Amino acid sequence: MSSDQSRFFPVGVVVTKAYGALYRHFGYALRICWAWIIVMTSARVAADLVKTYMLVDQAGRPLLGFDLTFLVGWFLFVPLASIAVAWHRLLLLDEQDPSALYMRLDRLVWSYFGMAVFIYVVSLAPVFVPWGLAQIVKATAGLGAEGSPEQQPVWIYLLSPRGNPLIPFLQTIAIMVFLGLSARLGIVLPAKALARAGFTLKRVWEATRGHSWGLLMGTIFCIAPFFLVTAFLRRLGPHFSLADGPLLHIADWLATETMGTVLGLVEVAYLTHCFLFFFPGTGEAPPEQG
Repeated sequence: MSSDQSRFFPVGVVVTKAYGALYRHFGYALRICWAWIIVMTSARVAADLVKTYMLVDQAGRPLLGFDLTFLVGWFLFVPLASIAVAWHRLLLLDEQDPSALYMRLDRLVWSYFGMAVFIYVVSLAPVFVPWGLAQIVKATAGLGAEGSPEQQPVWIYLLSPRGNPLIPFLQTIAIMVFLGLSARLGIVLPAKALARAGFTLKRVWEATRGHSWGLLMGTIFCIAPFFLVTAFLRRLGPHFSLADGPLLHIADWLATETMGTVLGLVEVAYLTHCFLFFFPGTGEAPPEQG
């Protein structure tokens, strides 16, 4: 396919296969996820405990200038990479890990994780660059004044969504570009899960040229349930903090991590089937990495 840029990308078919994979292998999905979900939930709850009861002054004000739970979330991409590797290998090689406690964390997983983070950072540039430029303008112009909109300098107001109606539009465009870039570049990840040599970001980029819109639409269809469910659980639905009791707080994070992780496998399956579409006949088993 990589030499035939005119071939139609069947968005509906690929998305249907992605959801079908989770439906057909739901039991296996739970088996490779449950241990990592407990690890991720424990890490989230521990971060909340430390942030709430240890990293505060006598007046109860936080000592850190950042959200510790958010920082911990970055490290939890490693368990997600481990799960994704197992899911790719199931769909491409029909390989199932026989252990009841799946916690693979070898060189293959770390290689996959490194590539995933690199793709994420590269794809995030359209979102980060405008924000960074705005921060630079504010800093160099000395526009860090606080207060009501009437008391702030005019540049502060113009660089805010309230003062400039173009900013929400540009932010939406930046997010769409981010999703489009990650959809195209992310097709290299199934090859990483197979430890297949020769699949570079350049090769994937060239093979998917002319299919950005279709890949973007497929990505949106696959991640929509993930964001809707997790947003409901964390923002719109019942949200139990430590003040509501430790058991309710643990249950809250457990539900969020479970739904997010399991639904995230739809996007992993989507990348897998995109990989098979653009590079057919590349699913044979490679040598294992230790």
